[in-house]
Amino acid sequence: MMGRQGGQVYVDQMFNLAGAAVTSLTQMNANTSAAVGLYTPLSKGHLISIQIQVSPQAATSLAQSGYITLTSTAWAPINTQTIPFTGFGLATAPQPAYGNGESYAWENVNLPVDPALGIKGSVIYFFSPVTPNITVTGRFSTF
Repeated sequence: MMGRQGGQVYVDQMFNLAGAAVTSLTQMNANTSAAVGLYTPLSKGHLISIQIQVSPQAATSLAQSGYITLTSTAWAPINTQTIPFTGFGLATAPQPAYGNGESYAWENVNLPVDPALGIKGSVIYFFSPVTPNITVTGRFSTF
């Protein structure tokens, strides 16, 4: 998608973590891989919004709340952003919205990104989580 002054806006999956019921801050897998690592932006520009999707892996899954952290040396003087989320109840119980998953957006982020400076993503869940999945997606601009 073309933006102002010829810049481009794109969406990319930054992080994921499947089935890990982590109760201490734990680094997530980069992009769509199954390996822990830093997310590398596709181009210099800005991270303009973040989408967090939390979903169950099994009928016994549970993830009531938690937060993610995103860290980059490109962000100064505060290089860590903390974003809380609420999750879902026991997956066998009826869920209010989005079926058995929850989705949260953090808009108007406007943080600079550079492919030379990766972004670290970590997650923690509270209150006895059981096999939740999380995906973190970013919307970026190249201008």
